[in-house]
Amino acid sequence: MSGDAMELTIFDELADANTAYVRDGGHHMVPVRPSRRLAVLTCMDSRIDVFAVLGLELGEAHVIRNAGARVTDDALRSLALSTHLLDTRSLALIAHTNCGVFDPEGTIDDRLAATMGRAPASRDWHTFTDPRQALRDDAERLLAWPDRPDGFALAAYLFDVETGALEEVVAPQTAPAV
Repeated sequence: MSGDAMELTIFDELADANTAYVRDGGHHMVPVRPSRRLAVLTCMDSRIDVFAVLGLELGEAHVIRNAGARVTDDALRSLALSTHLLDTRSLALIAHTNCGVFDPEGTIDDRLAATMGRAPASRDWHTFTDPRQALRDDAERLLAWPDRPDGFALAAYLFDVETGALEEVVAPQTAPAV
């Protein structure tokens, strides 16, 4: 089987899993508004099982994911919808150890070019050299975010991918009124 054919089988596996999920009654409706009024911004890293790590159930939180758990314009877009239309009031910002956008050498463009065979499109990759400082910087951006709702609370954590433990980097706090 060619590499392309093998990679396409993943979609058959996904379809089969969905059929079993529906057949076995795995799906149940929950309200669109998260019952814990919580949003979580974390990395796209597949080693982070957000619901298990935080002891959450389906329907209790919105989960926003991107490379590096960074507070990007798109993350803020999702957070604005979550807070203003769906009533979330707290945000847990969770980065992790051994992250792929940790880039102390400033070589992410070179590393991407090596795998792409050409220079990547120019963009801000939101890399960092210190994950704790990146969390503090992103928390400051959120606390100053002009679209935050009154009473918006946040905390920031570093997830250790080896132990599963969360380290508090920014203590829980409520943003000043807008």
